Amino acid sequence: MKSIALIVVTFFTPLALFAQSEPDYQALFKNLQKLQQDLKQSEKSAVACEASQVKSCKYSDYCQSLRNQSQNFYLYKNSDGKTVPNSFFIRLVDQVRACLDQPLPEVDTQDIFANPLKLKKSDPRYKSELVRAQKVFEDAQARVVKLLESRKNAGNSKEIDQEIKRIQGIKMASPVFTDKRELERDCAYPGASYDSNSNIVVVCPQMLGMPDASILSALSHEIGHAVDPCNVYSQIAGESVAVGKNPFREVVSCLSKPNSMGAKDFSKKQIKDAITAEEKDYAKSLGPLSAEVKAEYEKRREIVDQNFDRYRYCRNFSRNADMQEGFADWVSAKVLAQKVSEIKDPAAAKTYAFEAQLTSAASECESVKLAAINRIEAALKNDCPQFADYKEQLLHPDGYADPTKVPHPKISRRVDKILFAQPEMQKALGCTPSGSTAVCD
Repeated sequence: MKSIALIVVTFFTPLALFAQSEPDYQALFKNLQKLQQDLKQSEKSAVACEASQVKSCKYSDYCQSLRNQSQNFYLYKNSDGKTVPNSFFIRLVDQVRACLDQPLPEVDTQDIFANPLKLKKSDPRYKSELVRAQKVFEDAQARVVKLLESRKNAGNSKEIDQEIKRIQGIKMASPVFTDKRELERDCAYPGASYDSNSNIVVVCPQMLGMPDASILSALSHEIGHAVDPCNVYSQIAGESVAVGKNPFREVVSCLSKPNSMGAKDFSKKQIKDAITAEEKDYAKSLGPLSAEVKAEYEKRREIVDQNFDRYRYCRNFSRNADMQEGFADWVSAKVLAQKVSEIKDPAAAKTYAFEAQLTSAASECESVKLAAINRIEAALKNDCPQFADYKEQLLHPDGYADPTKVPHPKISRRVDKILFAQPEMQKALGCTPSGSTAVCD
């Protein structure tokens, strides 16, 4: 099972497939060429940013603080030279070349982490940043172990020890890509993933140039997946907690409450009813079902009856990723809360807390995305009418999502109700708590 940290924006139907009216290709070429030049210049001239003030402890306010950088190559750069590429805008500039009737090269970025196809294992910067990421990974690993140890008592010591052994066995890897199709498939955007089959956390190369806090946030989330409410009962690295013995049952219950994340928790009946509804829709579309197909649907319902307690929180079993992602977020939030509480300088603590959520900002912040789209539209003018349809896909991806895939819960709900619920994060950011939210301790 592969769990992915970072919710990413999917680029759907290629622009060239939309119906087109006759544009002024010459003007369009010049405008897009200028857009590329401006983007490249902003890469060269990028200067260090200060962590912006987030007034309210809400993801929307956090995103708004980044809006001024939404049309630059980097969404953020700190005083140590660590950067967060504006991946949504960079990819969008590349995508709109499909509006043209002649080739226009991609933006020739010099940042090997913004364009990982340029990255080579022999590159000195890759080597040094990989060493840094490994140190952050080991810190995240140790902090998750410490979190588990803090929950240990006479009634759950066996299960906690099993989880600790699994966590301590996780390794980190960061692949180098030479094939664009493989990159798009595995690491289209900055992020990381946990593979339960190998007990490995894979870090996409785009993350390696980011601030420590951004990397720690993503890695502690992925490490958390090793003991999330689905994987906790799986056989991983020779360890498996007995069904019903999850030592974090109270946290799982809390995450489902309205004053926390409100994670969906489907009953056995709801999961079986969804299978039946799918069967009826299938029959309505294709006519009477064969005996073999009916038997397959009945088998799926039987599997739910037989395995509900073990797999109820697994995304592919319940078609619901809320609890797996919510729990991994909770682990990450606890690690980050502990980390910022150790930073005595308030300015440094604020910077660390601010940088912790930057990984998803370029692809998930609505205000950032809208500002980037507006810049594209200004360059296109009326010479790429198909972009209006494409814009709808970008702003409302849920309506165009692949129905066979289980979507992640909304990032704003996860950040507002889990990360920004932590008092240590609120203090570090200096933001005003937004309503009454359960910390799920």
